[in-house]
Amino acid sequence: MLTRHRGSSLSAAVLLSALLLTACGGGTASEGDGDGGDQSEAEQDQHQQEIEEAEAAREQALAGPSEAHREEAAQLVSELSLQQKAGQVLVGEYSSSDASDMAGLVQELHLAGAIVMGDNVPTSGQGADQPGADLAELETQLASIQAAAEERGYPAMISVDQEGGLVTRVGEPLTEWPAPMAYGAAAETLDGTGLTWQGHRFMGEELAELGFTASFAPNGDVTVGAADPTVGSRSFGSDPEAVAELSLSGIRGLAEGGLMGSVKHFPGHGSVTDDSHHTLPVQDASLEELRARDWVPFAESIEAGVPMIMMGHIDVPALDDGVPSSLSSAAYDELREMGHDGVVVTDALNMGAIADGYGPDQAPVMALEAGADLLLMPADVRGAHEAIVSAVESGELSQDRLDEAAERVVSLLLWQQDLEAGELDAGPGVQMPEVLRDHYLSQEEGLTEEEWLQDDAAEAESGSSEEAERRARSVAEQLAAASVTVVSGECGADQSEAGLQISGGTEQDQARLAAAAERAGVEVSGAGGTQVVLLGGDQPAAGGDVAVALDRPEALDGSAAPAQIALYGRTAESFDALIAVLQGAEAPGALPVAVGELEPGHSAC
Repeated sequence: MLTRHRGSSLSAAVLLSALLLTACGGGTASEGDGDGGDQSEAEQDQHQQEIEEAEAAREQALAGPSEAHREEAAQLVSELSLQQKAGQVLVGEYSSSDASDMAGLVQELHLAGAIVMGDNVPTSGQGADQPGADLAELETQLASIQAAAEERGYPAMISVDQEGGLVTRVGEPLTEWPAPMAYGAAAETLDGTGLTWQGHRFMGEELAELGFTASFAPNGDVTVGAADPTVGSRSFGSDPEAVAELSLSGIRGLAEGGLMGSVKHFPGHGSVTDDSHHTLPVQDASLEELRARDWVPFAESIEAGVPMIMMGHIDVPALDDGVPSSLSSAAYDELREMGHDGVVVTDALNMGAIADGYGPDQAPVMALEAGADLLLMPADVRGAHEAIVSAVESGELSQDRLDEAAERVVSLLLWQQDLEAGELDAGPGVQMPEVLRDHYLSQEEGLTEEEWLQDDAAEAESGSSEEAERRARSVAEQLAAASVTVVSGECGADQSEAGLQISGGTEQDQARLAAAAERAGVEVSGAGGTQVVLLGGDQPAAGGDVAVALDRPEALDGSAAPAQIALYGRTAESFDALIAVLQGAEAPGALPVAVGELEPGHSAC
């Protein structure tokens, strides 16, 4: 199981990952770092204090705005008009790959920023079946939105839902990542925190390079498995403590890459049986049950410090019967009582749970009054803006509440600006202090500094984007290989010798598996060989020799296939990992969620 993460210090595993990824110059591990050597007791105490201070400084830098950011934000907001303040708590959406209208709204209404969805990503026309993202054009469009905020003195929020797996708005040629549940599957046998940190850092770096400043990830939802229709493989798993540790590692990784992250969706979307995109789910658990399960990842993230938490649309009778949490002051009060003093952003206000029961203009006012700071995707951003202004003018919404929300948002934007610019004690391009490098290298038996640092200094000097891409894909490969789980069947058996037949999944899934087979020298034919059935697509899937769950491992429950494998992803790297296992390679992953009668942690190997 994962080592529980407590307090405000990053785990040793995560900091060791930083050593591997951060550009570092020379310097060797100090003699006696591990046992004190010939140092006097006073020198050892001072050295330990230096280590703790360096850890605390890095952690504070990644956790969110400082007091200086808050003070600057208060001054900036005090100079805004009511109309500008109303815009500063809104994130709008747009409907095409042309962002010019969105940029106009950001400037006119002083919006906090915009969110990019799949339809907003220009395509390169690489092929009708698999068009790739036109990253150069996307970067140009995002820059036009950012330019609309130039006069403010701080950036607009250019946000995206980029979790990996099913929720990936910007795909190839960016690195594709397996579903978040892959981290949970890999965590049973490998360093879950370090791998999660690395994956999210690289994801953040690639997005930041394009002009994004925020990603609404990771999911802190604890899934209950098959009864959960919405989150599924978007969750790290069903163990609250494991989800807590991986969530924190994920949001820290995003910050190290330069992005604001957001742990979501409080009060927990993984244990309700309806989808808030379409209706209002009801969470019937008691507060005691919620605090022992769903709220553990949020409470531990708040304890460590995170910049932003997303409030979901869930009716929790134990808090506020009949009221969506995103519109409930009791839900926001819970987060504040846990200690969160950063931004609380709503889930999209155009979702069915809100849009069908509340007016498109009134819902944003209600959310703001209840305690939200940032209002995401109102059904009509102009109408929401006007409604907020009117509510303050009429006294329905207090000016103080609007000021408080705007100040939190601006302080967040100021923090991200400094983070990305390398002006804090951690973040993109910021070298880890030598005292920490030496300390953690000395704690890792059997590894030399050269093995950890490799040739990072030379690579950093070259600034090679190709090298950054290589590293990201290397981590994606490690994750795919570490998470693949044999749920039933013989381990280490070569099931590919007679070739493969492939069915199920989508056309792209089949094409990617066939390509992986070709790379490995495995024949794919229409008849004969091992029948591999891909579960989770738009084609019928039944029977077969090997059933492969592409997303949720629960899809394997009830399968009659003698061999069953959970893959947790549809990336090229995932299919390479699958072929390797079919050829007899080790499958080190373990189930992070129950599948039928099989408990979390199960592996047939």
